[in-house]
Amino acid sequence: MDAAILVLIILTIIYIPIWVWVWRNPEKAAKVHLVKYGPLVMIKTHLGIKSMDKIAKYRRFWLFFGFVSRLLSAILFFLMMYMLVMALIALPQRLGSGGIGIEYALAIPGFNPMLPLSYGIIALFVAMVVHEMGHGIQSRVNGCKVDSTGLLYGVVPWGAFCEPNEEQLSKLPRRPQLDIYAAGISINTFVAVISIALMLVLCSGISVANFGQDSDSGDIPGIYSIDDQSPGFDSGIPTSALITGIKLYGEDSFHSVTAVTSGTSVALYSEEVEILPTNFYVLEYTTKDSSHLESEPLQLGAFINHVSNNSPAKDAGLEIRTYLYSITITHDGTTVEHFIHSNIEFTEIMSTTSGGDKAVVKTVSVTEVGKEVQIDTHEEVTLTSSGSKGFLGVSTSNAGLTMTTPALMMNKATDPFYGATDAFSYIQGFFTYLSGPINGLDPIPNAITWWYDAPAGDVTWIIVKMLYWLFWLDILLAISNALPAYPFDGGFLFEGGINWLLEKLGIKDDERRKKMSGNISSSVSTVTLMMFFLVLLTFVM
Repeated sequence: MDAAILVLIILTIIYIPIWVWVWRNPEKAAKVHLVKYGPLVMIKTHLGIKSMDKIAKYRRFWLFFGFVSRLLSAILFFLMMYMLVMALIALPQRLGSGGIGIEYALAIPGFNPMLPLSYGIIALFVAMVVHEMGHGIQSRVNGCKVDSTGLLYGVVPWGAFCEPNEEQLSKLPRRPQLDIYAAGISINTFVAVISIALMLVLCSGISVANFGQDSDSGDIPGIYSIDDQSPGFDSGIPTSALITGIKLYGEDSFHSVTAVTSGTSVALYSEEVEILPTNFYVLEYTTKDSSHLESEPLQLGAFINHVSNNSPAKDAGLEIRTYLYSITITHDGTTVEHFIHSNIEFTEIMSTTSGGDKAVVKTVSVTEVGKEVQIDTHEEVTLTSSGSKGFLGVSTSNAGLTMTTPALMMNKATDPFYGATDAFSYIQGFFTYLSGPINGLDPIPNAITWWYDAPAGDVTWIIVKMLYWLFWLDILLAISNALPAYPFDGGFLFEGGINWLLEKLGIKDDERRKKMSGNISSSVSTVTLMMFFLVLLTFVM
């Protein structure tokens, strides 16, 4: 059994009797500050309430902050719904591809592979505390008492909470109610912005190390990750190695190698050596501790690591763990065979095609050194469309090696909008940046920090990583709370927004408008939560 699932089962077994005791003995539980909250348990305290009163004295500032909070929450609401809808549209392509694991669904530092124990605990604590402080401060600004603060617990911690007095809160006008609900979202957002701004200032002082190359060290191809059961894995090259040379298997001397970059993709290039999957090559590489190391012989080229279901590639019989050798495209009666030297070249070839074009693909199997390489020709298929381009339905890497360069790695790590050119790509780029921890970014993996010269060495990296996790957890908490579903803040904000809209449409009766907005919000909340959990289960299971 997976260790994460086993731990989750143990935590559930421990939690169930606690919840039952709190449910059956509410008075005794209240004496130790425990209260049942649906399937969760609230651990109530009065910590921070006096601090909220002191900060709330600056009433004019916080009233203006309330307006900004409502505006910001509306923007994040649309971003969250966009992300959710895009994830639903992509679900058919993800079915059958396997999930990342249930442990990724739980924000537990050390248990979730994305969240490091030390940085994660500190950043999560800060994110939850400032979020609830925001609610508490706005409650006091608007004359609403804060009854308690504390932790929401259910098998694992679900978050902190601040509990305004329900009777006083319900009597407040709509505007201060919305200010209170939106405060946590906006404070998390501002903490995230400040954190990433400070991180960028620190990173501006970090430079690429000099590896004794004639060319710019920032453009040396580096290994970011390696697929299991791939030629790259079998070659013995470790993750984080920098590739400094290439030669055909059997040659005596290495030739210089540079990186070819397209967007975020990187491939090997050498003026002296043509790269085709029908040949075998030896790579020279450098690690943190040694240089001039040699790999085992391997084939290089566009290595297929995924074939989409219900795609032309699937119909043609293309298989994973083979190389693309060539693709012959027939367009408007003209037929051209394109030989494929790298994953980038394959992408560029596909960008010239259109849906409806005919394609014949040739592939090369992974072969042992000394044996004859076999080229297989697959049956002709018709390309489908992906926007204005043709779609085959495969993803590729360099022999199972995912490559980057020191310069590209730093640019991606410090620019949430890297490569963006229009409004749509800015949104896509931002959400891609947020997915960085799934790929080991924080923002630069520990294994490759040796590629760089940091002013204060490890101290700089500790501060950079702490600021990154403060940014990541705060912005994630802000965006998720903008979801228009109860019990997220966005659910109550959405209800208030519907109430305002109904009033503008001429429904003046408060009770009728409140009932209508409540019913609409409950329905939207149910649908949104179903969408959210469907996407979540597809990604983790």
